[in-house]
Amino acid sequence: MHCRPTISLDPVLWLPVSKSERSRCIRWRLGWLLGGRYKTCPRHPGQPFTKAHTIHCFQMHRRLMIPQTISDPLFFILNMLPTKKPRPPNTTLSWTIRWPNICRILYELDYLSYTKLPPTPSTRLGQRLLA
Repeated sequence: MHCRPTISLDPVLWLPVSKSERSRCIRWRLGWLLGGRYKTCPRHPGQPFTKAHTIHCFQMHRRLMIPQTISDPLFFILNMLPTKKPRPPNTTLSWTIRWPNICRILYELDYLSYTKLPPTPSTRLGQRLLA
């Protein structure tokens, strides 16, 4: 299990995000997003739909610009969420790319966990945090 470097309230609980984005982040952190019981990947029917497979299947390292040495790139990046409102604009710049990608990955995972192909996500996915 990976932890935040300091003890504090998880930013996912208070950052300005939609209810569905918050729910997906929390369910990924708790290991609930994938459903908890054995099923095969809707994209690769012979593969189990596990966290390890989804990290590879969704190309999370590439999409989140995280080194391959990080075992769970989504958890890693969620641990990097700011614990207070950042002041300099350059500290928020990487989030303008990463946060919509996080939301898109979790959106796709949420649908696939119910063996449904995800519809095209809204272009507003992840925008509340960036506003």
